[in-house]
Amino acid sequence: MEIIEILRKHAKKYPLMQPCDAVKLIYQNEFGGGHLIKDPEKSLEMLRREFSEVEKEPGAELYEYIGNGISRVNLSAIDESAYPLEALNRDFVSSAENRKGSLDSFLNKLSAVLSEFEKIGFGFEKAAFEAYICEYKAAGCPMVSHSEIYRKAYKPAYRVVEKKP
Repeated sequence: MEIIEILRKHAKKYPLMQPCDAVKLIYQNEFGGGHLIKDPEKSLEMLRREFSEVEKEPGAELYEYIGNGISRVNLSAIDESAYPLEALNRDFVSSAENRKGSLDSFLNKLSAVLSEFEKIGFGFEKAAFEAYICEYKAAGCPMVSHSEIYRKAYKPAYRVVEKKP
């Protein structure tokens, strides 16, 4: 299953990933950004604000493929002359409108990750992931944020768009 290979790469690249970070990636793989964007102009305003606060990393990977035709666009890698924020916002809004996903498929991916857990190489124990999944399902499988550990270590700043590498 593609999600297993994607998570294997992420676990290696982001060794401090926590259970919620893995679930966030699986969620985005299935549902895209998961955002319902009511006002594209407000979305662009938020993107501009976030972009202005991000430490730029010339040469950093612009697209990080997360499977299922979805990529995270790394804000720290954006060259506005090549990919204007207006274009990124259009891609983000369009992707959010187009991507539906299904709960059954999402739950199947969670189950596959549990089945293949040892092959992925996470830096956390399977019991921690199982406990998180149990609580997560009881909460209704909402969209989640990155863990504090992940945010401090990797400073994620991206937009999720439909794009294959």
